[in-house]
Amino acid sequence: MPLPQPPRIGSRRRLRAPLPAAFLLLAASAAAQTADDPEALIRRYPYDPACPWGRISNGKGMIVRCISEREARSLAGDAPLESGVTGAAPAGSREPRNDGAAERFEVTVGPVVPDEGAPGNFSNERLAQPKARYAQCVIDHGGLQRSPAEVEVRFLVRPKGVAEGVSVNKRTGISQEAAQCVAEIIDRRRVGLPDAPLVGATVVVRFDKAAK
Repeated sequence: MPLPQPPRIGSRRRLRAPLPAAFLLLAASAAAQTADDPEALIRRYPYDPACPWGRISNGKGMIVRCISEREARSLAGDAPLESGVTGAAPAGSREPRNDGAAERFEVTVGPVVPDEGAPGNFSNERLAQPKARYAQCVIDHGGLQRSPAEVEVRFLVRPKGVAEGVSVNKRTGISQEAAQCVAEIIDRRRVGLPDAPLVGATVVVRFDKAAK
């Protein structure tokens, strides 16, 4: 009669030893699948505490800026993008609807005035392109209270040469909502290269009633 075999304790220990490594491999594989699946990330992180209405990022996980409620509603199709929302529209959709806004006002933009450095380094060419959108801001938010009306917009310029941290410095003749709409259009537009790593600058957008 064969004798009973003793428990193979050493063998069991050898089988258990690789389990932590196996779990790590499974976890890494799941993380890689999640990174490749945007829907999985949305399900995992349904709430964004930093940007409740969403964000614009640089594709590397860094926030460029948070979007506003108006931009979020425009993306959802609840409001037209042409009412002064910037940054959320896809390429080729930045022009306003053709309702004669540009013909109601004469819009003058610039020049861009830096706080320091050579003014010649800056250009208002890109800022002057969406004149119809500036006019639409005024139409959508109360019209002209007097003519001429002006919005002075402040922003920062880094070596990449675009307007950042845009804000309304002062306004005359239009509502705060219209002025903010103008500032949002200026945001992220190219203005030129500064002489220093960070330079503040100002641009004035002026509205006059169009001659009949």
